[in-house]
Amino acid sequence: MRSSTHSVFLVCVFLLGSPSSVAQTPTPTSTPGSADMDGNGCIDSKDLVLFITDWCAAAHAKSASADLNGNGVIDPDDFFLFILAWQKTGNPTPTATSSPTDTSNATPTPSPTIPTGSIEMVTIPAGSFVMGNSGAERDHFCQCIGGPAVACVCEEPSHTVTFDYSFRIGKYELTNAQYVEALNFANSHGYLRNATNELYDGGRVYQNGRVLTSADAPDYNDIVYRGAQFLTAPRNNESMTDHPVNGVTWYGAVAVCNWLSEMSGLPLVYDLATWTSTNRQGGGYRLPSESEWEYACRGSALNPHRYDPFSFGDDPAVNLDSCGPSALLSANMVWCDDGISWTVAVGSRLPNDFGLYDMHGNVWEWCEDWFHNSYADAPVDGSPQLVQEEWRNFRVRRGGCHSNHASRCRSASRNYVYPGTWDFTFGLRVARAVSP
Repeated sequence: MRSSTHSVFLVCVFLLGSPSSVAQTPTPTSTPGSADMDGNGCIDSKDLVLFITDWCAAAHAKSASADLNGNGVIDPDDFFLFILAWQKTGNPTPTATSSPTDTSNATPTPSPTIPTGSIEMVTIPAGSFVMGNSGAERDHFCQCIGGPAVACVCEEPSHTVTFDYSFRIGKYELTNAQYVEALNFANSHGYLRNATNELYDGGRVYQNGRVLTSADAPDYNDIVYRGAQFLTAPRNNESMTDHPVNGVTWYGAVAVCNWLSEMSGLPLVYDLATWTSTNRQGGGYRLPSESEWEYACRGSALNPHRYDPFSFGDDPAVNLDSCGPSALLSANMVWCDDGISWTVAVGSRLPNDFGLYDMHGNVWEWCEDWFHNSYADAPVDGSPQLVQEEWRNFRVRRGGCHSNHASRCRSASRNYVYPGTWDFTFGLRVARAVSP
């Protein structure tokens, strides 16, 4: 791959000069493209050629398909992201035979109005746990920035995190019905915009210049916009209202937390002008910190499997970098062994000993933290990592998803992505401080 990449890159440089020197004006409202340039469900050498071609042509055509980080410029950062996406064989993209069914012509049904009080929360008690890779042989199936050669450095060093507070976290992943209700609330208050910063009229959803999600994008989610109203569309004649919302960026996850707080009369946690938390322990809805997420995932101190690869144990007969089969894993999580190409309704698998569902698999869940490629300077008090690494602009997501190998769904598994990126596997679970 390296030699072919180098050859195509040199052709680009020969024809047009260094791509990074091409004069391009950043567009604040630009949205990320996809490394699957030809949309065939896999990332391969054809996508590489299309990427480089798009990069070279940036001076001559208005094309954003190679702008993978959504900053309005096609530059070396996008090339780095493309190579990362190509290398992530442990996080497969849908194949042509398992791609999501187009629901653009389906008849959507309005989601029932769900009071935000019905977001069931579980209180996680104060305490301590050891965060990170256990060092056990079965816990080595991981991938960090730089690929397998760097081993599990991003899950190391293991370290004790102590919570001197209890907190509440969603019993389930946030559903389509709940996200759609919040979108309609936000739209009715004039918060939502389109790509040109005008009042929202369909397509990609923005707030304060950041993309949150998209309607009428059936390859990414089940949300449509009809008659000035967001609705949940069925998929394969099945209602999606109780499925976890997906196709949500980190900004879309943060924004919905504020909308839910406002709908419930709770204090707002985030300043959406700066996209920072200003009142994290005030009692409003927010994202969990990465350590809160893993603490909740592993279960209580009484859980005998707390430091196994999964909170429910392990199946030693299964290669964790495969799709099984495993009756134990499939009873407890939605992963690639299930042979499905989409999500399942929340709560369809067994809960952990805190009573939380789908902490492993179904959809990746956004955390508040900036991603660092090790825990060397990680907070040890339960707070999120708020310091951005100098050359990285990644946010953390945890838990794995329905299309992942088992290794990506382990309790210690971490993943990273640009905050403005969405995918059919990106969802969230809300948290709250225990009210004073």
